Amino acid sequence: MKARFVYKKLDARLVRNAIDRGEGQRAEYVVERTIYLPKEKFIHFRSHLMEDNDAIITYKNEMYVDDNKVWHVLMFCSMIADIMILVNSEGFNYARYCSIICNGGEQVEKRYSTGQRYPTRPKNNRRRTTASK
Repeated sequence: MKARFVYKKLDARLVRNAIDRGEGQRAEYVVERTIYLPKEKFIHFRSHLMEDNDAIITYKNEMYVDDNKVWHVLMFCSMIADIMILVNSEGFNYARYCSIICNGGEQVEKRYSTGQRYPTRPKNNRRRTTASK
């Protein structure tokens, strides 16, 4: 798959704007690891891409560009978001190169939500009884 990666942007909004303007470099990529973040951490991460991140520090050896110019990246996503952020840190502790992949408007949470699989019972105060003859 291919994506456009932009260099040193402060937040996901600036990354999206740069991609829409055609900035950055288009490259083929492979996701080496997917990092699922809770809602609050994902919102913080997408708003502070230049801050050191524990997941990036832990897995920074998995992000590189191989001999065929294929980018090996981390993918950050959340159950509440319809975007995924691809990151190549180039050995640094922050998201040095980023790209945003849209999930087609479908939130991950809606696909995996248990609420649709286990509907709640209607709430009423009456008890079920069997008819007696």
